[in-house]
Amino acid sequence: MKRIFLICILLSSSLFAFAQTQQGYVKTKGRMVNGQHVPGQGLKGATVSIKGRTAVLVQSDDGAFSFPIPEAQFRVDSVRKKGYQLVDMDALSKTYKLSANPIYLVMETPGQQLQDRIEAEKKLRRTLSDQLQQREDEIESLKEQQKISIEEYRKSLQKLYADQENNDKLISDMAKRYSELDYDQMNESDREISNLILTGDLVKADSMLNAKGDIHGRIAKLHQHEASNAQERKKLTRRKEYLNQSNTLLEKELDDLANDCYRKFEICKMRHENDSAAYYIEMRAELDTTNVSWTTEASAFIYEYVSDYDKALSYYRRALRQTIQQFGENCAWIGQIYNNMGHIYRIIGEYDQAFRCYNDAFALESLLFGESHEDIADLYNDLGSLYDDLDNYEEALNHYQKALTIRKTVLDSTDQRLGQSYNNIGLLYKKMGEYDAALEWFNKALDVYSKSCDNDSPHMASIYNNKGQVCFSQKNYDGAISYHQEALSIYLKNYGRNHMAVSTCYNNLGQDYVEKGDYPLALENAQNAMEIDRVVFGSDDNLAIAYSYNNIANIYQKMGDYGQSANYLDRTIPILESIYGKEHTTIAIANFNIGVLYMKQGDLKLAIEYAEKGKKIYSKLVSQDHPVIKTMQDKIDEMKKAADQ
Repeated sequence: MKRIFLICILLSSSLFAFAQTQQGYVKTKGRMVNGQHVPGQGLKGATVSIKGRTAVLVQSDDGAFSFPIPEAQFRVDSVRKKGYQLVDMDALSKTYKLSANPIYLVMETPGQQLQDRIEAEKKLRRTLSDQLQQREDEIESLKEQQKISIEEYRKSLQKLYADQENNDKLISDMAKRYSELDYDQMNESDREISNLILTGDLVKADSMLNAKGDIHGRIAKLHQHEASNAQERKKLTRRKEYLNQSNTLLEKELDDLANDCYRKFEICKMRHENDSAAYYIEMRAELDTTNVSWTTEASAFIYEYVSDYDKALSYYRRALRQTIQQFGENCAWIGQIYNNMGHIYRIIGEYDQAFRCYNDAFALESLLFGESHEDIADLYNDLGSLYDDLDNYEEALNHYQKALTIRKTVLDSTDQRLGQSYNNIGLLYKKMGEYDAALEWFNKALDVYSKSCDNDSPHMASIYNNKGQVCFSQKNYDGAISYHQEALSIYLKNYGRNHMAVSTCYNNLGQDYVEKGDYPLALENAQNAMEIDRVVFGSDDNLAIAYSYNNIANIYQKMGDYGQSANYLDRTIPILESIYGKEHTTIAIANFNIGVLYMKQGDLKLAIEYAEKGKKIYSKLVSQDHPVIKTMQDKIDEMKKAADQ
């Protein structure tokens, strides 16, 4: 998923008859050292550039500056001081509201920022290590006291270690956030809560948050405050001063609650409690349904970690409405939202909707950026993937190559999006049966990813998985199993069990073990995939379920249980035809497999009928020298020979 950013082209009517002054500070971070608050320092001599206005030179020792703002909103174009960099680069894409509260632009030297991140990582690693030891001791104690059985003891340890496998990504994400915090902008209580989370005292941090009052009650109070303000607006002429003061307080209350919801979210995420984390990130989004950033953050987390695609789409639709309402229709954020919605529609098999979203994004971003921009390359890549899903190899390759051409021009040679292009082209060649070419492209992708991400990155897992598929096609089943198990291990560390990438690995391993002749292991892996798909999609009427049915049917066929095989194949065909229509490679293979099943049962007439139907469909979609066509024809010849005897 592409990272969402905000660049809006809009024409706004003036909300004020005269310019008002916005205050601000350029400073270093306030930080916590050994539990004590050490304030940041003002950066005299920094230059702040506001969109549409002359740059402001900071002349005060405490970093204070001010500038007149004639409109209700403004953006910061740049903040510069020699030897320093912005801690939060998103400050340059954020739209600020004119406020009595000053804005803070925090800068640090690159060396200090790196040191802060390293220190945060050290604390987080120490915390998680201590938590692991404490929990191990608790489990050992329960075993010694005979309060749990040996089986419960083993399962408890297995679950504990599985939960710990996600720690590297968690540590990286949280270390980045905490190394960017400016503790000067917090009150004493919030400083202590953030420091407690960083140093691992999660129980006390949660207790302090709860001591501020029941969060639901505070939200209710916030809503009551909003209702009160609505009444006060009717008396604006008489009570303007009071209302302005009240709005300032409300803004602080909202920010405080939003930050606390986000801290709850972080605590749950750190505990690998994704459902609870989703609850709090959604709670924050509902505090202000007009906040596009909060809405899209909730959607992204739900999409990636919870796989609740319907809910993720509903949040993206809300973000789309609010973005158009607030910033007009020529806003780049709209293109990003369309693009993310297209990803989800593609995953759930609603290809017409996916095309519509991608094309809407392409039309807008071409208008804003022109044809040679990295975002246009991303859209070419996404459209290529969609054509790839529909087995339109010519259009898929055409779009992939357009994406790659732009990316080579505008991106660094280690950018992960180059790896994505190489990987997608490799997958396409693999589907076309050109395995040497596929491996060549996969190795290019692996070279990019090995330079730009760690060994446990999902990007690395995707390449291992794809190389495993090539090994499978070349009948190197031991190699396929090795690559697929490596990919599965990485995906489990990053996503947990109930995720589509994990399901795909289980399905691939099931097929590997089928060819190895280890049918019990094959069935176990295929059923694991089917169970995950049911959790993710919530019903059986889905493409992923259809694939699982087909795989399980094939395994039962190999085991000689033709009744079970027929049962699962019968469930597969209607789902596939409802998604792809009657001419698609998966439909062809399903019909061919039914033919093989009838051959096993001795009904050669039906076997030939179904097998030839499958070959006919497949022949329309690939070249006649494709290895799958040859495999199908060899089997049909075998059927006909048996029928003539």
